[in-house]
Amino acid sequence: MNMNQIIVVKQIYKKQKNFFKIQFIISILVVFILGINYLQNWKRNQEMTQISNTLNKAFKMETMYSAQKSRQEISTKKSPYFGKILIPKINLEYSIFNECNDELLRILPCKFYGVNLGEKGNIAIAGHNYDDNRFFGNLETLKNGDSIFLQTLAGENYRYIVYDKQKVQPDDFECLKANRKYDLTLVTCDNLNNKRLIIKASR
Repeated sequence: MNMNQIIVVKQIYKKQKNFFKIQFIISILVVFILGINYLQNWKRNQEMTQISNTLNKAFKMETMYSAQKSRQEISTKKSPYFGKILIPKINLEYSIFNECNDELLRILPCKFYGVNLGEKGNIAIAGHNYDDNRFFGNLETLKNGDSIFLQTLAGENYRYIVYDKQKVQPDDFECLKANRKYDLTLVTCDNLNNKRLIIKASR
């Protein structure tokens, strides 16, 4: 190998070395950015969980207060809560907001359609699926015959039995129809295929 060839080889080696350095620096930056993003999401989720727990405690206080009043007094008092949902099988217990929007859904499940508790018709409740144990993330595990409980501000409990589970397109609203006398519909996202997971239960 002559001198010119040696120089060319050294230049190629130097370029490759610089290229790998640049790749390494870029990799470090990507990992750093992903780490920052993960920490931000983790902090946001912790804040939402804390808010949710605080609101659940507030619901308990309002339930205790409302239990001392008549039904008429409770019905005329506008509460931010629709009630509470409990699903023993998946260890779920959350207060339910009376209204539904993106901000409220980040904190608790929300009633977005239907009648009041105790009335004939369908009650539709939406909750986020974060692919973990929060909110409606474990609805997929429910089966026909499982129990769902709704509780009013007055402390009354209504038991619903799951009779159907289906996945539908996001713009399919057939689930809002009442199939039975006292219907309950739980709605969340199926993140694997961009559909909606629907749980139907009846009292």
